[in-house]
Amino acid sequence: MERFLRYFHGQTKRLLLLLALTMAPLHAQILTNGDFESGGNANGFLVHDYTVINPVNGTSTPGFYARTTDPASMNSTYISSGDHTTGTGNMLVFDGSTLSNRFFWTTGSTGGAIPGFTAGTTYVFSFWIKSVSNEVVSDATRANIGIFFVNANNINPTNQNFLAPLPAEGWVNIQYSFVATADNVMVRLKTNNGQAIGHDFAIDDFSITEGGLPLEGSFASVNPTCPDSNDGKITVTLTGGTLPYTAYVLSGSANQSNNTGIFTGLGEGTYNISVSDATGETYSQTGIVLTAPNALQLSPAATICSGASTTLSATGGTGNYTWTASPPDASLTNPNNATQTVSPAVTTTYTVTSGSVSSPINLIENGDFSQGDVAFITEYNYVENPNPFGVQGAYGIVTNPAAWFAPFCTGADHTTGNGNMMVFDGATVPLANVIVWSNENPVAVTPNTEYTFSYFVASAAPENPAQLEVIINGVSQGAPVTAPGTTCLWTEVSYNWNSGTNTTATFTIYNRNFASGGNDFALDDITFKETLSCFYQKTVTVTVTPATTPTFNAVPAICAGENLNALPTTSNNGFAGIWQPALNNLVTTTYTFTPAPDQCASATTLTIVVNQPVAAAFDAVPVICAGAILNALPTTSNNGFAGTWQPALNNTATTTYTFTPTPGQCALPTNLTIVVNPVPVFSISGGCDGNTFVLNAVQENASNASYAWFNANDIQIGSDVSVAVNSPGVYELVITQGGCSTSETINVLSTACGGVIQKGISANNDGMNDYFDLEGFNVRQLRIYNRYGMAVYTKADYQKQWYGQADDGNELPDGTYYYVIELPDAPAKTGWIYINRAQ
Repeated sequence: MERFLRYFHGQTKRLLLLLALTMAPLHAQILTNGDFESGGNANGFLVHDYTVINPVNGTSTPGFYARTTDPASMNSTYISSGDHTTGTGNMLVFDGSTLSNRFFWTTGSTGGAIPGFTAGTTYVFSFWIKSVSNEVVSDATRANIGIFFVNANNINPTNQNFLAPLPAEGWVNIQYSFVATADNVMVRLKTNNGQAIGHDFAIDDFSITEGGLPLEGSFASVNPTCPDSNDGKITVTLTGGTLPYTAYVLSGSANQSNNTGIFTGLGEGTYNISVSDATGETYSQTGIVLTAPNALQLSPAATICSGASTTLSATGGTGNYTWTASPPDASLTNPNNATQTVSPAVTTTYTVTSGSVSSPINLIENGDFSQGDVAFITEYNYVENPNPFGVQGAYGIVTNPAAWFAPFCTGADHTTGNGNMMVFDGATVPLANVIVWSNENPVAVTPNTEYTFSYFVASAAPENPAQLEVIINGVSQGAPVTAPGTTCLWTEVSYNWNSGTNTTATFTIYNRNFASGGNDFALDDITFKETLSCFYQKTVTVTVTPATTPTFNAVPAICAGENLNALPTTSNNGFAGIWQPALNNLVTTTYTFTPAPDQCASATTLTIVVNQPVAAAFDAVPVICAGAILNALPTTSNNGFAGTWQPALNNTATTTYTFTPTPGQCALPTNLTIVVNPVPVFSISGGCDGNTFVLNAVQENASNASYAWFNANDIQIGSDVSVAVNSPGVYELVITQGGCSTSETINVLSTACGGVIQKGISANNDGMNDYFDLEGFNVRQLRIYNRYGMAVYTKADYQKQWYGQADDGNELPDGTYYYVIELPDAPAKTGWIYINRAQ
């Protein structure tokens, strides 16, 4: 979310466009008083856990808020500024509470779910936020905001916690898309952190509109550390679009697929990434190149004649080189020089090396917690079962955070997916000096050596992510690192450390966040190793040949008896010589080229193929259906012979055609048979089968036939000889026999077969339930009564003529009416029917 906020702030033009779209009347605004101009609390929104200051007097304390046009009017130390929209309108300004989990804005005047939504539809919740205090200078002092949805899913971004912007960033737009799961939705905002300093902010211009956020993506890459290593990484980050995203796909030099967008174990190469949202909108990037630093480069391979020399050179690596030769080469006299001039007597492979291999051993004992609760120190308390309320300052060694404490996220360990991890319910000691983890025994190190200390962290709950600081031999390794906002997502944190004069090392991890809400996390795979150094090695071969083979262009094959031109007496690569034996244009012959003396060349051969007449070859023509278009047969065969066909093409019956080659070609006649199959002939009948209206295929020959029924929306509804339908419309049947298909349609005017009587009509001319449809009931007479028992409509031999009118033709008011349906051969049917023209 931090990157999400900064991205939107930096894209000024795009923000202006988003603002324009927000203000444009493309979709109805569901919220009321989103700009706070129509009143304060309980006017379209509810502030639950903050206390209002009214009137403002330039002084505020934590936990208070005001509806004002300038933050400085509420607290004189705040940054004076206008509201987001006009600069002179209202906003809500909050003096951040010292308590966590304080709700400061909720939809609706009473703080509940509000109407106006359609289940299954995507909406965008948007508002603007800015920090108003000069005490907001770091992540620790920025308001930590949490967002909470009711009757919604597919919330995007998935991280529902974010930090307010720094004061210099001004107003920043926060947008979430979601899919409503009911016709009413609630959205609530809260402050997660409870520090007394900073986290003071203003909000303005709330809206909920139909539609989704655009799918946008970015990627970051990490090159492999060495040319032959596979520790490169590509991370794909998506925002917007419609959840869920499809699998992230990596292709190119390696192929991977996952649901996180984090691709590891990559070597040098070129990669492509692609991922789509639920609507099919795609983010992709091609040509992502990973290259290892200082790759070793050698001059290309060379070919020399015996007694000649060639120069080899090396660049890259660490700058120190060692050359060896196989077999040994006496001309390799300065094996540590970057450039070598060599004169091998035979073909020789030269190997150059540079650098050295570091130790891959992890010096941290039980860093993956596979040994359980041993070999480390912590000032947290081991608790076997912290349920149901959790225990602050507790930890457990488990395989799944949720298995230890039910509210935590469900996830596996980082290494194997089924191993141990160390899970924490964050401590609330104000000084935040409680040791999270430390090695029990000092680690022996080699002085003046580069090492790397790393660990993997994941948040177990979304609120107030942990802030971890690493201390090595009493020295901080930098500002605390905030755990990921997304839960159960492992993120690696690493530090490079030079041992200097040290011979041992002790590592301590502190959580500098002491909030009671959230602040829950997990550690795994703590490692301390020598910093990776690369070992470079490449080879180049010098080929020694006593004679180079002359090269010639191939001579195309000829037909027996055709003219054969004399062969060239100088090769393509410049060697002169003679050919033996004499040319022969009757049979295939191999000729030998003997180079003239004093050339670094060897004898070579060239074979000229003399073909005997062969049959012309053609691709088979697929079976066609009678009457289908039959393309003209090719007048040139696959093997290059021209000619003509007899008889004329016939697309109604199976026929064998004869190809006669044009004279003068090395070809023989050939035959080709084209099979023509008949098309199906059928009709469609329809009628009632009991209470069901059924369509049937009628055909004389149904052997080996397949059926495909389609409705008016071109959706297949059946694959048998008959199909039941329940609504009028045009239906299509496609029958396929012997690879040939044809279709017929039928217009079904009514599917009523004495079934259920409808409950109401919506006589609004929308084509749906406009009439009281009794076509399938053989009605003798229909009578309609109002709720006072007065007859308002009567019709003999009724079909579906009543659309909510009285006998005089005037519209009856919306409401409930009583009907009596008289039947000629059954008791009368009675009941109630409702008129509602608004539907």
